[in-house]
Amino acid sequence: MNTPAPDSPSPVFGLLPDLSMVDFPGRMAAVLFTAGCNFACPFCHNALALAGPARPGMAWNALDAALAPFRQNWVSAVVITGGEPTLHPGLPALVRFLRDRGFAVKLDTNGSRPDILEALLPALAYVAMDIKCAPDEYPRRVACPPDLLPAIRRSVDLLKTSPVDYEFRSTVLPGWFPPDAWPAIADWLAGARRYILQPFIPRPQVLSPALRTAPETPLPFLQRMHAFFSPRLPTSLRGTF
Repeated sequence: MNTPAPDSPSPVFGLLPDLSMVDFPGRMAAVLFTAGCNFACPFCHNALALAGPARPGMAWNALDAALAPFRQNWVSAVVITGGEPTLHPGLPALVRFLRDRGFAVKLDTNGSRPDILEALLPALAYVAMDIKCAPDEYPRRVACPPDLLPAIRRSVDLLKTSPVDYEFRSTVLPGWFPPDAWPAIADWLAGARRYILQPFIPRPQVLSPALRTAPETPLPFLQRMHAFFSPRLPTSLRGTF
């Protein structure tokens, strides 16, 4: 396999300066961001900086230097998020680069590129796939072309049958998850290892201006969803106190 030149661009557009205790279940992790996404989720916190086509990032040697303090502080895991990392042609090289340095790798994905996901699964320690809404609602909600729906469904099926640990997760806006949509989502995810529900939290950088001042998802609504889904598949709440 080709080794990228140290001064050539990696897929990593940026990284959190501090370790994360919440992005990789059970591990302290560095969090790396790729740029570019093929969805336009109105609630996305990263879209203003990381949307659009995939773009090259920092040089490989700069990335290695940025990761050195994490290794020195016993951080042995990395999260690759975005944007949508599977859009970037350098993603396989990035996963190899991280594993060669002793990191366990978690991938965050929207599931739109199952061929890439399938090829990478043996090298990954964890995958988080976002479930944006009921499957038939994707084109209307996130500007997903209808012809991508079979690919997204295939990614769900790949994870459900994979030995690699994974989660499906939804950022819950009540208008996007009306109760009459819950059965379709439960049928879609039937047999999954886990499903995580997390609240929408408004922030100034959210893509949709209307959502920047919208209310946080009410806890009673999340609890009602949890009560519906829990008998059907392992479901938990995250980010609620």
